[in-house]
Amino acid sequence: MWFYLLENIKNMKIYYQWEPWSYHHQVFLNIKDKFNVDIKKSIGLDSFEKCWTKLEEEKDAILLLAIENTSAGTIYENLYKFNDVDVKIIWEYDLEINHAICSTEKDLAKIKKVYSHFKALPQCYNYLKKNNIKEQVIVSDTAWAAILLSETKEKWAAAICSSLAWEMYGLNVLGEVIQDQKWNTTRFIIIVPKKSNIEFLDKKNKVSILFEAKNIPASLYKCLGAFATNNVNLTKIESLPNIKNTFSYLFWMDFEWKLSDKNVIASLEELEFFTSKINIIWEY
Repeated sequence: MWFYLLENIKNMKIYYQWEPWSYHHQVFLNIKDKFNVDIKKSIGLDSFEKCWTKLEEEKDAILLLAIENTSAGTIYENLYKFNDVDVKIIWEYDLEINHAICSTEKDLAKIKKVYSHFKALPQCYNYLKKNNIKEQVIVSDTAWAAILLSETKEKWAAAICSSLAWEMYGLNVLGEVIQDQKWNTTRFIIIVPKKSNIEFLDKKNKVSILFEAKNIPASLYKCLGAFATNNVNLTKIESLPNIKNTFSYLFWMDFEWKLSDKNVIASLEELEFFTSKINIIWEY
């Protein structure tokens, strides 16, 4: 599916999290030809926080960020930002994640320690247990784990990363497709400032919202009922403790159809009666 920016903004920058040959970088490579922007303006940063800061500083910046994994769940750091920053999602991309274990060593039996991202390690729990690799060290990215080993040549240590990463950084692969869930997939989203003119003409027929239910009996039931009575299909709902209000909860929701659809309009109007705040993150 091809999509296009409404404006040809040549100086636009696209930020993603961390090093070349990380999974974020792979997604960028898969979609870069679909932008009519200068792809030389793509920049990897070493944390999600720095990516979000760039979006606040630059009017026409684009973010490419992971938001959830089918095995390890939601990346809450990114989800919470939608409650603080006025942004919208304009597209999503699902990437199949196949982890490899790599090292300067050539024998898996010698490995006692493994480095990787905090979401990648639990995705490989059974493999690490089976091979008695007990020491697990969290680093900021899977690709950085590979870089670290290629630079330090640390003995008896390995990295969990993509196959592209171990090839790029000259390590020995000791095992491939080592994740517990063979259909392991990460959902990435493309984010821009809400006031931006950047838009995609092709959509996936999905809307995301973030809302806070009122503290009244059966409020969540009534919130969900707003969509049920209008025949709108929900594809995701997740509760988040509201860090700004004690023992209050936010709810992230994805549903099908478009904001202009009469059923969606009716659902959102009904939802307002049972919520204290609604953030329409956009359709994509």
